[in-house]
Amino acid sequence: MFRSRSSSITSIHGRSSRKGISLDRNNNHIRIDRQTRLVHNTSKHVNEGFFGASENIRVVNARSCLERSYEIGPLVGQGNFSRVYFALRRKDDKKCALKEIDKTQLRGKWFFVENEVEIMEMCNHENIAQLVDAFKTSHKYFLIFDYAQNGDLFEAIRVRGKLGEQESASIISQTASALAYLHSRKIVHRDVKPENLLLHSNWHIRLCDFGLACTVLGPLFRVCGTPTYCAPEILRECGYGTAVDVWSMGILLHVMLFGYAPFRSSDRNRLFRLIMQGRLHFDLPEGRKLSTRARDIIGRMINVRPEKRPKAAEIPLHPWIVQHCSDSDDSLTITKQMNAINLDFEE
Repeated sequence: MFRSRSSSITSIHGRSSRKGISLDRNNNHIRIDRQTRLVHNTSKHVNEGFFGASENIRVVNARSCLERSYEIGPLVGQGNFSRVYFALRRKDDKKCALKEIDKTQLRGKWFFVENEVEIMEMCNHENIAQLVDAFKTSHKYFLIFDYAQNGDLFEAIRVRGKLGEQESASIISQTASALAYLHSRKIVHRDVKPENLLLHSNWHIRLCDFGLACTVLGPLFRVCGTPTYCAPEILRECGYGTAVDVWSMGILLHVMLFGYAPFRSSDRNRLFRLIMQGRLHFDLPEGRKLSTRARDIIGRMINVRPEKRPKAAEIPLHPWIVQHCSDSDDSLTITKQMNAINLDFEE
């Protein structure tokens, strides 16, 4: 889950085999891999609001203690330092996902997990994953969440290659709603990507994995996130805020509609140079098929100047979202809101 790097940007951008969203331009020979996120541990960590030890994590002696309350089933997922199991809560047969995290692999960064629990306990939003319970032993953390019966968005894209505009608009609208909720509370997620969007029925999504989230007390400088989805201001170490989540959401939308990320390279140094340049190419076959409004919203979110990006709360008011996600009554209400705040979206 966490990967230490040395203090220089050159080192953290070191060469490695390509991981992550990567489809060729013609959408042939589809390849989509889960991508490890990076955490640059020696950056300036000022202005990051982290909670201390969480009082919402119950201390138990061993995993067997959990089995009094939960029937732990098969392994359903695995990360670098964590495993996810299907579980049933015994008192009501509620379906859950149990995430087991190895403390020894956190290299002293236990506060990320404790902070994740505190932030999720604060959140009450239909598009944010619900934390059901939390436990810890001397060697493990056990976080229990609502079970997403349809897996995550990553798997949906991997299977289908790309999504249509209506499905993508619904997902972006929901993701933006979750981020607007967080940003209004001065919380930045810092790892928005398909793997962290859980799919429930009828394309209802919930944002999960708050391991890199923090309260924003001022400009942030920690280099972290998943490379493909990192905003340029993170890589420049010039200070950033909640706008990085909007950039990541723009990359997410590009991946859904094109079937691949806008900035791709097998060399991480080159990948990050492409991100910092931020040049989009809509003249490719996939881009020419998109509506003008779809291209407009992508370009607005993937803007190298964070102050020019729309706020998360403004995204659902974009004409493309309104067109695909609103019935007539909702459309009228949103249009009035859009006119009131003068967003100047292109028609």
